[in-house]
Amino acid sequence: MKTNSVPQISREELVSRLAGPNPPLVVDVLTSEDYDAGHLPNARNACVFKVTFLEDLKQLAPDRSKSLVLYGASSRDLASTTAAEKLVDAGYMQVADYRGGLEDWRAAGDRIETNVSAVGKTSVLKDGLHPINTDKSRVEWTGRNLLSTHIGTIKLRAGHLEVRDGRPVRGAFTLDMNSIENSDVQDPKMREMLIWHLKSDDFFDVQRFPFAEFQIRNVAALSDARPGSPNCEMTGSLTLKGVTAEIVFRAVLAPTPDALLAADAHFDIDRTRWNVLYGSGKFYEKLGKHLVNDDISLALKLITSRPT
Repeated sequence: MKTNSVPQISREELVSRLAGPNPPLVVDVLTSEDYDAGHLPNARNACVFKVTFLEDLKQLAPDRSKSLVLYGASSRDLASTTAAEKLVDAGYMQVADYRGGLEDWRAAGDRIETNVSAVGKTSVLKDGLHPINTDKSRVEWTGRNLLSTHIGTIKLRAGHLEVRDGRPVRGAFTLDMNSIENSDVQDPKMREMLIWHLKSDDFFDVQRFPFAEFQIRNVAALSDARPGSPNCEMTGSLTLKGVTAEIVFRAVLAPTPDALLAADAHFDIDRTRWNVLYGSGKFYEKLGKHLVNDDISLALKLITSRPT
């Protein structure tokens, strides 16, 4: 947060100014979806989270001497304060922050407007199997030792997430281990050598074990989750290199605006649990520069297709 001093305005003062001879322009700085669901009467919308916020506001108020009142969701929400600071920095001279926002306005029983044509267009998950879109989904991996880090991707071959009573409950997906790629080594020959090394029996023995399997047996909601942080815990197993072991990780799992499912998870696995032992200090001594960290970091990026 910046330290610019932006005047705050109460609901009572805002009501009074709106009834006066030179009412301010009231700007809702939340998303267009939230604006459509409910906003102050005659308020305009310019979402502070968009990179075009200042340009959008300029369209609404090209005169920087225009009196503006900005509001967000509630007194706990920094959206209106952040927006007001941006406008002050941009040269707007009469900016006020209605910090109580939509929550304070509703609590007083004042009138709320909605965009009727947009209300009700919320994402509802259909029960059934939601196939993984293998073109848009992937696993990103990161391997490390003391002095270097390698990153890359693995493609998904197939998979699904299952929805029951409107919520995800289980799932499964298959990784194509032959699709291992590296994205940090610039020299083509060195990159090819690294990929060969990973596919060999030093690491994943892809010739014998071409696929890895995730089985998700349970998806438990996290009651204390906040937007943008993991909202569920997935419990299941990973079969890799012929070894099946329990795995638990947290993820952000939510419907997209078009009623698909998207998941994002970041976690580490100890590769030695799956008999991937090359360069492990648990099993070898005097490794020197050949020491490789046991933990591999994984990032799952999943999105489904239309359910079956």
